[in-house]
Amino acid sequence: MATASKYADGAFLGTVLSHLFLGLYITIFVLYMHLKRVRKSSLVLVDYGIIALFLCTVLTIVLDTVQQFWAVRRGSDSAPWLAKVNSTTSSLSITLDFLSQIILIYRCWNVWDRVIWVVFPPGVLALASWVCGLTVTIDLSTVSDSYRHMAKGWWMPLGVTSMGLSLAVNALVSGLMVSRIWHVYKRTSSCTTTNIVKSPLAWIVSALLESAVALFVAQLIYMVLYQLGHPAFAIVAGPVTIIYGLNCTAIMVRVAMNRSHDTLGAVTPTLHTMAFAPRRADAENSEVSSSTVRGEANWDTQTNSIGGQKV
Repeated sequence: MATASKYADGAFLGTVLSHLFLGLYITIFVLYMHLKRVRKSSLVLVDYGIIALFLCTVLTIVLDTVQQFWAVRRGSDSAPWLAKVNSTTSSLSITLDFLSQIILIYRCWNVWDRVIWVVFPPGVLALASWVCGLTVTIDLSTVSDSYRHMAKGWWMPLGVTSMGLSLAVNALVSGLMVSRIWHVYKRTSSCTTTNIVKSPLAWIVSALLESAVALFVAQLIYMVLYQLGHPAFAIVAGPVTIIYGLNCTAIMVRVAMNRSHDTLGAVTPTLHTMAFAPRRADAENSEVSSSTVRGEANWDTQTNSIGGQKV
């Protein structure tokens, strides 16, 4: 009973933190849409994904707030529909994780010049994680107070499997992104032009912001607390859910501001090669005619000088 009370307190604190994170998320999302409007660029597929992430995140936080408010005011057993709300909220959180991974994989695919092998391994893992997670979250609706304790023994193993697969996706995408950023940095650091060379600190910041490192750390803490059954899991659940969309939107803001690593440093140095344009026919004719004129002028000069000697 004491554990349930601590879990309820943690859930309430997590809801408060979720609203703080949501405020930051709204700011970043509005900035992204403002950049799209100022640049007058049409919406593409990834933009619709960012919008879907934002709408699903807001809906998730609203449902979670309603659930926590009702549980605090009336108790968890006062309304049978709380179990369905909890199941819906958890399912939306799993879906947010899946959508964010798809966007990160798409971004990684573009950074790697759309190499197809970059898509398949993390894509398969992301789909498997989503299916495992939904299997648990949908079944939550069968238990009235499912958000307070693990009512069924198979929830924990399958839930940890889903989180572990999601963590593997983020680790794989992070590794690919960091390696690509490092490759671009090493390639451009050999250039002597001052407007191309970037400091190592700038590339470290770029690697941290554009990869899924922040999301990886958040999910690792989330999974450990979930597996331990610690009440602090209820505190981090809401903020981690928001980080799914916040991380992707922040990356796309850097892209829209032309501050991503592929717009800053993906410039092939051109200082070591020189390209010669092919000689055109009119250029050759002009050179021949000019040399002819110079020859005639020299001949006239020589003739005049000789004639002067005879006189």
